[in-house]
Amino acid sequence: MYEENPFCTRRIKPGAIPFYFPEGISLQTLIGTLRENAWCGQIIGPHGSGKSTLLAALLPEIAESGRRIVHLELQDGVRQLPLSDADFLEMNENTQLAIDGYEQLSYWTRRRIKSKSAKQGFGVIILGHEPLEYPDLYQTSRELAVAKLIVSRLLENTIVRIPESVIEEHFELYSGNLREMLFSLYDVYEEAYRTLKGRR
Repeated sequence: MYEENPFCTRRIKPGAIPFYFPEGISLQTLIGTLRENAWCGQIIGPHGSGKSTLLAALLPEIAESGRRIVHLELQDGVRQLPLSDADFLEMNENTQLAIDGYEQLSYWTRRRIKSKSAKQGFGVIILGHEPLEYPDLYQTSRELAVAKLIVSRLLENTIVRIPESVIEEHFELYSGNLREMLFSLYDVYEEAYRTLKGRR
């Protein structure tokens, strides 16, 4: 029977893998920080460091707090929000706007969001690579220890084991970009799986 590759897109997309916090930090501590900052904050970090994964874990907790989620994932090059004036009018103090790719928006679009948030009371969470104009919520980083932990969890129910040296090699190859590193291990897994099955 074929064993699904744990490094397929479905298994490693944001939300499929839990976000691993350092000791002393949890989703609940971040919710507390958001409350203190009128539900506004920024998640900052390099490409592939877990920003989208963290947001995917955070949004259900925010919804549990009774807030309506408006989640926007902007494609590269998008300078305007895909929201109409009517969409904005529906936002109030119980709305949580979350924007992945905020930093590519034009200056005037950012100002418009800030102005409407202040006037209507809705919260804003942004994801970016450099600090912007919102309170700090969390800063993600590329850590080899986290990469190894994720790989070990993905392999828990499989017959394949990937040596730490291979994980280290791929982590280095992709400059710590966890997303790209995990994608690259798809072929490593396939080859190891076929080799093991061929011996049986």
